[in-house]
Amino acid sequence: MKKPKRHVYYPIYLNLKGRKTVIIGGGAKTVKKVLSLMETQSNIVVISKTIVPELKSLADDKQITIVKRVYKNGDLKDAFMVIVMDTSDSSINHAVHQEAYERNIVCNVEDVTDLCTFITPAIVRRGDVTVAISTAGTSPALARKFREVLSGTSPVTNSHSIMEFADLTEILSDTRKELMSRNIKLNLDHYQACITDELIELVHAGKNNQAREILMENLLKGASCNCPPDFCQMLSDMS
Repeated sequence: MKKPKRHVYYPIYLNLKGRKTVIIGGGAKTVKKVLSLMETQSNIVVISKTIVPELKSLADDKQITIVKRVYKNGDLKDAFMVIVMDTSDSSINHAVHQEAYERNIVCNVEDVTDLCTFITPAIVRRGDVTVAISTAGTSPALARKFREVLSGTSPVTNSHSIMEFADLTEILSDTRKELMSRNIKLNLDHYQACITDELIELVHAGKNNQAREILMENLLKGASCNCPPDFCQMLSDMS
């Protein structure tokens, strides 16, 4: 049997109980990540010069450990896993990746797939049943779409089945890369408003280029809209 030419990620659930997890970055996004990791009973160490109050409170309760400074080489000693949440300094991103590689530690640098040895899926959990959704790092927005539909929290009702949305991976990945190359950051809700049944119908009809153009046009509307943070009028109108 020949080796497959296409690279795919191997899905796995890790037992982190009692294992050291290092998180680089102490902002608001880190809080959500820490809370999810606390459920695994991992020993969590947050390294950041700036720490939000929620993390300080967890440290005061001795639920996590905080090292209040920037990352330096050697911080991953005895770690099992490292996650870089603050990716604003590319030199730190690469330094963490290199140390993780040398120490054989699994590493995730958020939204920098080429520096990751694992990527985190979108999660739907009910009791002991957990569903993990991954787009191989190509479209976090699509992973969120799956999570919201499966959990029953999606504000939009679609005519197509959820698995049919997987056919949009290519155009979602292409447009995401283009937006990143242009340094355009969009409201995450706006992404959801742009993932529509119309795109599926175009792709199924073999009109990928047209679907890509419509998607990009709609996405760019979010770059010049007057919506307040964490609100998307387009998504609200669709609800």
